[in-house]
Amino acid sequence: MDSISYYYKTISEKMLQIIDEESENIEKASEIISESLKDEDNLLHIFGTGGHSTMSATEVFYRAGGLAQINPIFFSGVCLENGGRKAVIERVPGIAPMIMDTFIFKKSEVLIVVSQVGINSLTIDAAQYGKEKGLYVIGIESKELCAKVPDDCISRHPSGKNLHDIVDLTLDAKIPYGDSVIEIEEAMQKFGPVSNILLFFLLNSLIIRTIEKLICKGANPPIWKSGNIPGGDEANQVFLEKYSKLVKAL
Repeated sequence: MDSISYYYKTISEKMLQIIDEESENIEKASEIISESLKDEDNLLHIFGTGGHSTMSATEVFYRAGGLAQINPIFFSGVCLENGGRKAVIERVPGIAPMIMDTFIFKKSEVLIVVSQVGINSLTIDAAQYGKEKGLYVIGIESKELCAKVPDDCISRHPSGKNLHDIVDLTLDAKIPYGDSVIEIEEAMQKFGPVSNILLFFLLNSLIIRTIEKLICKGANPPIWKSGNIPGGDEANQVFLEKYSKLVKAL
């Protein structure tokens, strides 16, 4: 089997594993989120707390086919476009509360914290902050990575805790240790990362079920239409007028 076919096969198997093993948690999470978002003034908050994990918040925000009630917590300090090496700031304790203090949270809302590994200081502090504010906190991580990273690893929060130790509910993205899945003798290490593909699949699955549940509850969930097709700007203007007052990033 060639490397690209193996890469496809591995990702497909991981996605099926998410469907088989995480469906119950996806259902529970989407039920809780949909109950919150029945109130049109409530938001679903999402914080991607690592260099590449930040893209999870971007993926579901202001996205054609996605919910308008999503509030991303963007922190430029860990965004790779500001310098890859600077992303190690994710390891510094105490930063998450300073970021999150600039947002408004309600106890009836849900916070999703996304980290492919679920161990760094920004991740753990963000989850703890959400719990202290009375939010229902959902963690998305790789339990395999959490389990295999040594307790004394420099990237761990000083408490040694994992994301799943703090949150109300965990969704496991099934990301393998080290992220990459292609291995050949001539290469110095594995290559072909899968983390963001799996995180995006899991997140969009969660949003899909949330929208379906909102409709079943009699709500009319606000769904963005692509601005690149006719009627998109006009359809989205209604949501922009409402949610630009609530969502800082709009």
